[in-house]
Amino acid sequence: MNILINGKKFFSETDLTISEFLKKNNISENNIVVEINKEIITKNLWEKYKLNNNDKVEIITAVGGG
Repeated sequence: MNILINGKKFFSETDLTISEFLKKNNISENNIVVEINKEIITKNLWEKYKLNNNDKVEIITAVGGG
């Protein structure tokens, strides 16, 4: 399965949920937003939402400042 994550190609031999992908790549689930094919996926769906071949994923980190 080929996925585009933040503009970089990613390959997985198995199906992954969003949560599995984040854990596998050591990405903290805190303070991030996940967008797949221009649609924001709410955090309560990350355990169930399976990534699909050719998905375009953006992982956006919220940064505080002032």
